[in-house]
Amino acid sequence: MLTDTNQPKLYGDYFYKFFQCPHWIWYDIYGDGQHKREIPPLLDLIYKGKAVDAGKGLATHKKFEQINPDLFKDLDEAFIATVELMKQGKNIYHGLLMSEDWVGMPDLLEAREGQSNLGDFYYVVYDVQNSLEMRDEYKFQLIFYSLILERIQGVRPTKAYLIDAQGNEVGFKIADYIDQFHLTRQQIEKILNGEKPAPFLKAGCKRTPWYSLCIAETQGCNDVSLIYKISQADQRRLYDIGIKTVDALAAIKPDELQEKLEDWPFDKIIRFSNQAKSLTTGQPMIIRKPNFPAVRYEVYFDIESDPLADIDYLLGFLIKDTKTGDVEYKYFLAKDKEHEPEAWRKFLDYLAGLEDFVIYHYAFYERLVFDRLVTRYGAPASLVEKFKENTIDLHTKLVDSAILPIYFYSLKDVGSYLNYKWDDSHAGGAESILWYKEWLEKKNDPDASVGAGDTIIKKILRYNEDDVRATMTIKDWLVEQKPSKTKEELD
Repeated sequence: MLTDTNQPKLYGDYFYKFFQCPHWIWYDIYGDGQHKREIPPLLDLIYKGKAVDAGKGLATHKKFEQINPDLFKDLDEAFIATVELMKQGKNIYHGLLMSEDWVGMPDLLEAREGQSNLGDFYYVVYDVQNSLEMRDEYKFQLIFYSLILERIQGVRPTKAYLIDAQGNEVGFKIADYIDQFHLTRQQIEKILNGEKPAPFLKAGCKRTPWYSLCIAETQGCNDVSLIYKISQADQRRLYDIGIKTVDALAAIKPDELQEKLEDWPFDKIIRFSNQAKSLTTGQPMIIRKPNFPAVRYEVYFDIESDPLADIDYLLGFLIKDTKTGDVEYKYFLAKDKEHEPEAWRKFLDYLAGLEDFVIYHYAFYERLVFDRLVTRYGAPASLVEKFKENTIDLHTKLVDSAILPIYFYSLKDVGSYLNYKWDDSHAGGAESILWYKEWLEKKNDPDASVGAGDTIIKKILRYNEDDVRATMTIKDWLVEQKPSKTKEELD
């Protein structure tokens, strides 16, 4: 069934966009393109958690046919080619599904035994991801593809699946999430028909081409969604009781707010209230003084990874000798996937030699990668225990101890608030991945200019060093703080 050109099309990737930022779809259709920034395709894949050339990796696990990419210049042609392969019972990589105004391109269509309009087989859908974490945007996109399949083959698949490039897969029952899917679909369809969502700022907005508009419009009305970690459901509840701005939230007493929101934990109300007061005054609020161990060596740790290539390519750390005040940056770099075990062994050797130390990292990622590398390459139990017993997550410490007049608490946001200046103000983890890929290409290109790769690797190392120095800045700032108000005033 071909599409009706008079209806706005509902595409599968709209579900991803909707969960990242509720305004993304609206701006794409109705926004002023002058405010749209270009996101490199590879960076977009990194944000989405997709694998580059996933088909090559999957080819060792599943046999499939691929639609000629040239056919996608005309959606109807790509759809016809997909249906022809479906009639033959072929597994299909990047086929195109359409029905009326619904259009989707699942990563993989797999034929299973059973009855359908196509014959003694039917199709299920797969999405190829680096992580098998079943997030809502993945589930709803897969349900969307499955419902189009139902219209084509006359049978709705009972399950849909995530699969990674190594062939590991996980599935879920479509029926368990169908009601939530349709609620989300209806919200997206309202946007397609011109209804602009209420102002809302979330971390996912940073990944969109429209972040400058998202933050400007939300700031312009001082919307309550500027509060750190507030959800859209929280925003709607506050709207329902007449609180739409940060100022309004700051002005109401927590006890009064609790009376109106009886099902909300009081800790949550206090956190939101204090965050609103901090944003209103522009001043930080110190809840409690954090405790840190007194050690000879403070190690600030940060890892750079490329999920698309499944490699943790840089283990960087800053070592501060608290006795002498000396600070030294060190790193272990994997030149490619083959050298990843060597970089890991060097790190373990360094860890084995540390005494009277503590390792600081910001957020959970370093612990996650440590566990992953232990699983992949192994490590002595004594070193695993040594690492875990001597690491402190500064993000957790910060959130437990202080409230800052900022919208997000990422390393970049907090470090910038504390006046740490990155050498490249636009750099982030995703940009580091792009540089690493570029470095690998230059390193292996005989026609590349002499020193081109050295320049790129210096950018990667400088960014990583900035991250660990920013981590140290946060720790040093926390050490200097004292609760500025009594507990009763904070509450």
